[in-house]
Amino acid sequence: MKQRKIAMGPGAASIILIVVVLSLSILAMLSLMTAKNDVSLSVRSAEMIRQVYELSSRSEESLAKLDAVLLRCLQENPDREACLAAVEENLPEGMELDGDLVSWTETQEDGAADGRQVNRTLECTIRLLPAESEHRTEWVSHKLIVNEPEDEWEWS
Repeated sequence: MKQRKIAMGPGAASIILIVVVLSLSILAMLSLMTAKNDVSLSVRSAEMIRQVYELSSRSEESLAKLDAVLLRCLQENPDREACLAAVEENLPEGMELDGDLVSWTETQEDGAADGRQVNRTLECTIRLLPAESEHRTEWVSHKLIVNEPEDEWEWS
């Protein structure tokens, strides 16, 4: 049996070169699109984290105001029930006392970069500890709620 030689002419090398260049171009374009989407996601994530930390900071400022009221009431009223009554009378605005739990909300409304309205709410609850304990308060709940209009979500 005769074996035939497969010969490649000058046109075959050009076709292989064109295929390689097109493949590399497509891979480069896909890499560029992925990098652009990664940057966009990172920017949105960083902005959201900044806003959440801003809410958390405001909750800590509210806790500091409450702590000042609590300290003053503890100094004036050594009796626990009298102290709780004094705290209830002097609570900072937006706070509610229920037994030994104080709760309040921190709210932030922002327009997203794409024009959507995003509402974030941080629901805070602390427990007032007895006067003989080392600390005056302890966190019970620090819950973040994000309300985004679902009808405006776009999946791409």
